[in-house]
This record gives sequence, structure tokens and C-alpha cells, in this order.
Amino acid sequence: MNLEMLRVSLPVLTQARQLVGVDAREIIFVAMRDQERIGFGECAPLPGLHTESLEFCMESIENWSNGLCEMKSLAPSAAFALSCAMETLNGFGARPVAPAKVAYFFPGTFAQCDQSAIDSLCGAKVVKIKFGRDSESNERALLSRLCNSLPAAKFRIDANRLLSRDECVARLQGVDASRIEYLEDPLRDPSQLGLLAKSTGIAIALDETIVDQSAQAHALRESLAHEGCVAAWILRMSLIGSLDAIRAVAADAARLSADAVLSTAYESSYSLRVAVHLAASIPNATRAHGIGTASLLAQDSCEPAIARDGFIDGAPLPIPFAEAWL
Repeated sequence: MNLEMLRVSLPVLTQARQLVGVDAREIIFVAMRDQERIGFGECAPLPGLHTESLEFCMESIENWSNGLCEMKSLAPSAAFALSCAMETLNGFGARPVAPAKVAYFFPGTFAQCDQSAIDSLCGAKVVKIKFGRDSESNERALLSRLCNSLPAAKFRIDANRLLSRDECVARLQGVDASRIEYLEDPLRDPSQLGLLAKSTGIAIALDETIVDQSAQAHALRESLAHEGCVAAWILRMSLIGSLDAIRAVAADAARLSADAVLSTAYESSYSLRVAVHLAASIPNATRAHGIGTASLLAQDSCEPAIARDGFIDGAPLPIPFAEAWL
């Protein structure tokens, strides 16, 4: 079996750079060849989110290829890429699967929520927005405008642990709780998530609390499940590791009566399409997934995975940068 790596830089759209945190996504594509078969994976650690660097991942992947380390010892983004390459080499993604539901994503603030932005969300059943980056009044106004403009949509509010419980409750004052699908790990103090759910009548989704492998976080997940306030676990694939590791976390979510929502870290459309195929194999991955980010990149590795009518198609996986592997 031969292993090859291709390093590329994919520019992020100027207006999305503050959100993504970088001007370009630096990526290694891994190819595994075994006679006539070939499989691919994408390794794209994001500064500020992943602790591993791209250079460290390249070295680790080379060490794994040379038999110097095991998959379980690799950094998550490297393990994700290698496992994708191994599984696609063996047929994963080769056949069509059911389309995946996708949550639309509005990354802007109230000031950026003009008519053209609203028009781009028309028809959306689920829309994710960000809180904790603007004033309380502006974020209340943003949610009000979107609720009024998109009467058929439900909203996911992601604050990335930036708010106190009081700050979060204040932003939701007067909001129809039935319009909010869930609050995504919004609190600086996650131990108050249960109280937040009770005071707002809105379910919680766990994101950072899933990546945290401490005993305290494990106990909190169990406690929140007992309270019955958790709707979903957000599985940021390249923060978890291999595809089998992601499947195992999804199974743990199911054990605690939570759905699995797959999410990426602004990787290219190849990984978004991997998520579609992975979702088709996970029984509790029935909600809209957080994979509607292809439009944030100015260039892509394959045909952009753009949602149409709220779905990304389940076509067989493409070859990323196909001309590079000839």
C-alpha cells in the first residue's frame, strides 16, 4: 500500500475570514493506493480550534505510514484523514446514499442581515446563527428579523460558550421557544445548561462539552441526559478522530437519548460529502447537519457541496483535486 500527500491552500471569502479565523484553509489531502484501488482523506486542522498543526500532522501521517505509530496515537485531524482514506479505499462512499438534511448558516450580525441575506435563506427549514459577538439588543433584533422573515424556519443559536446564563436568557426574552430548535453550548459555565433549559423552555445541544473528555464533562453529559434537556450532540468530525471514533460517539449520544449532528471545521467540500455518507450509516443522525459551509470558500477541492432545498445530495464521493493524482 502506497501513501501520498498533497498540500493545498484554499482561500476563504473575504467576508467570511473573521468568522473562519484564517484567510485560507491549509489542507493536506491523503491518498492511499493498493493496486487499482485508491482512497482519499482530508486533514485540515484549524488554528484556534485544533491543537495540532498541519506540519505536525504531516509528520505524524508519515510516521504512521512507516509503521512508527498507531492510528489511535494520532492527532484527531490526522486520524480523521487517514481513516477516510482507508475506508474509501475499501469502498466507503462508492455508492449513492440518501441525501443529508443541512442546516442553513447565517454567519453575520444584525447589521449584515439585509434583504439579500434573508433571500439567501428562503426555503430553509433550519437556520443556524451566532450569538455572543454583538450587543444584546442587536442579537435580539437579529433573531426577531429572521423569525419574522422566515416563518417556516426553526433556529439553532450557537454562542460557543461566550455567554453567562443571564446574558443568554436576556437575549431570548419574549422569543417564541417553539421557533428555537436548540441552544448550542452557549454558556461559559456549562454546569448551568440544565438551568438554562428550564428557564427558557428550549432544548440544549452539546458541542464543546462533547469534545471535552474530562471526568467532569462526562458526568455533566450523564446528568443533562437524566434531566432530559439535551436534543443533540454536535460531532465535529475532525475534532473527534477516525470515522469509527465518530460512530462510537454517535452511539454514546443515542445511549443518552440524543441525536447526532455532524459538523465540520470549514474543511473543503470533500469532507462535507464524507459527512453525507457517514450520516447515512448512523441511525440517530436524522436532524439537519452543520455542513452547509461550502459557500465560505473561494476555491474548493471538488464540486462544491451546496445545499439545494435543504439537502446535500448523496452522490458517490468525488476525487479531490482529481488531476493531481493522475
